[in-house]
Amino acid sequence: MAHLCVTAGATEEAEREQEPEARALASGAMRDVLVTGFEPFRGERVNPSEVAVRALAGRPGLRTAVLPVAYRRAEAELAALLEAAPPRALLLLGLAAGDAIRLERVARNCDASEGPDEDGEARVAAPISALGPAAYGSTLPLAAFAEKLAGLALPVAWSDDAGGFLCNHVFYRAREWLERRGLLVPCGFVHLPPLGALALERQLEGVAACLEVLGA
Repeated sequence: MAHLCVTAGATEEAEREQEPEARALASGAMRDVLVTGFEPFRGERVNPSEVAVRALAGRPGLRTAVLPVAYRRAEAELAALLEAAPPRALLLLGLAAGDAIRLERVARNCDASEGPDEDGEARVAAPISALGPAAYGSTLPLAAFAEKLAGLALPVAWSDDAGGFLCNHVFYRAREWLERRGLLVPCGFVHLPPLGALALERQLEGVAACLEVLGA
């Protein structure tokens, strides 16, 4: 899907901006991996990202949070989590249509939702950050994720478009927050499919596999 507020070549820019495995290094003081998901939205009774995050709550070495499906509140809650204790890795989870676990390569500087968030706010072709780059690349070890998931016979898909709603918004803001502070922290987004497309147990297995790659 093309987003009007993103310039051409945003994917290439994000790929140039992303450095290889060196970006996965974080300081020893950053001990925990932060995993976030979202509440159900737009008629969905269950959001598998929320279920996954709640299943991980209390696990040693992890911090978890379920974010509201609202631009301002989600952004504020994410910033508060990062300010309280910068993680050594950040795995953002969300729900998207399809039948595979989708690895997002790029966060685009564009809010372009087809409807309002939970607070009634709609954003159409609006930049997320007025002074930010057109896109940020994921700094998660996505190739290793894909290999691990495939080894478990889980369906995997690659994506250069995380959408124009809260998933992309939070992805972009998280990468921006880390970049502005010069923190070399693996950070990115993984979309989970609806439960009707892939059983919850298999989705939880996939999330656990990604965390294993991150050493959590």
